[in-house]
Amino acid sequence: MLGTIFDFGARFASPDMVGRVYRNTPAGLSRRITLDRFRRTVRWAAAKSPFYKRMFAEHGIDASRVREPADLGSFFTTPDDLTKNPEEFLCQKPAIVFESSGTSGKNKQVYYSRKEWEQIGRTVAGGFRMMGIGPDDRVANGFDFSIWIPGLLCHYGLMANGNFCQAFGKVDPVEVYRRLAQQRINVVMGEPTWLIRLTEIAERQGPLPLKVILGGAEEMPAEAVPWMERVWSPAKVKMCYASVEMATSIGFQPCPNQNGYHLDVLDFAHEIIEPDEDGFGELVFTTLSRRTMPLIRYRTRDVTRITPGGCSCGLSTPHMAKLRGRRDELVVASGGNLYPLMFERIITAVAGLTFDWQVVFRLEGIREVMEIHVETTRPDTQEVEREIHRQATIQYPDLMKNLALGIFEMKVVFHMPGGVRVKRKLKRLIDLRYGGDSVRPVVLGSPEAAV
Repeated sequence: MLGTIFDFGARFASPDMVGRVYRNTPAGLSRRITLDRFRRTVRWAAAKSPFYKRMFAEHGIDASRVREPADLGSFFTTPDDLTKNPEEFLCQKPAIVFESSGTSGKNKQVYYSRKEWEQIGRTVAGGFRMMGIGPDDRVANGFDFSIWIPGLLCHYGLMANGNFCQAFGKVDPVEVYRRLAQQRINVVMGEPTWLIRLTEIAERQGPLPLKVILGGAEEMPAEAVPWMERVWSPAKVKMCYASVEMATSIGFQPCPNQNGYHLDVLDFAHEIIEPDEDGFGELVFTTLSRRTMPLIRYRTRDVTRITPGGCSCGLSTPHMAKLRGRRDELVVASGGNLYPLMFERIITAVAGLTFDWQVVFRLEGIREVMEIHVETTRPDTQEVEREIHRQATIQYPDLMKNLALGIFEMKVVFHMPGGVRVKRKLKRLIDLRYGGDSVRPVVLGSPEAAV
């Protein structure tokens, strides 16, 4: 009943109202709304979707008896399920489809109705308001439109928020920089790597004062945030955590804390499964406001945890830590469990390296080799390599102890800027020890680099 009332009100809620509901709903009431919407989503999917009908039957699940996620036992939805036959998930006629970018293999497809998309726009607008983007702000939308979701998602949010905007898409940042003053832009949004390139241009040619820089679709290197805020002062950098499968962001930053995300508990039921001793596990979510293609207990493969004690800002909603990495990017190598975040901390502590890097694990005979691929224009590459070793020793002494014992060999491979990212999304850790293949970046000084 609570979920039904909430659904009805959401159809007419203004962005400001969305923000007030999020900020002021007591945690206990939010939990009741979440569970009520979860139960109705499960029953709807069981009745309408060929995929869920079949899978619930195979798992012996009676949808009418499900009260909370744990009642579904060992049932989860996976990215592989979406790539096999996404239309089996459909519960009603869709109006639009988006594809994931993915890191390999076949793209996932996710469908939405027109009604859902309009509601998503209102929800996104509410998130914009809470992050400081008001209706009078003028916005450059640098998110990719293409077949992906972020460009159009933000565009609908900006329309619902009443903003003037220019829908650039993922064009050359030079073209956006040229137009910032002309259109009196004070908010810029886009993927972190694109925003970093734009900031490099502004640092060389002269910045313009911005109010908000909004990033999403991939993690922002922590060390890039203060630099961007200095270049674009008085701008504040805000991040969202979303995906094609989520559509609207499950995580965003409505407060000054940039070390993680507040979770949208009104549109998603979240779980952390298989946590380690520190509480880090895989994020699983169930969509609560979608009827065309609901996703139930969807495994994101992203590794994070719910912040113990919540956020210091005082909001009662759960707070999620920044991603430690992806479960499919965890590599058990060099005598331990290795995540992308470990290498990010090492590399960003070394001056003169870009934010693009990749670590490749391979075998040379029986010897395990860890190749750290970085980008730089510094001529003193030997000094850079020594600094990488020094930072690794300071931050991860156990890893470097294994190196000293000869358990593995470490090599640093240098590239010109732009040489590491050969695909739209950069997979940080590549394990080639036991099969598999990878597109190799062009190495600095190699014959390919001179072409």
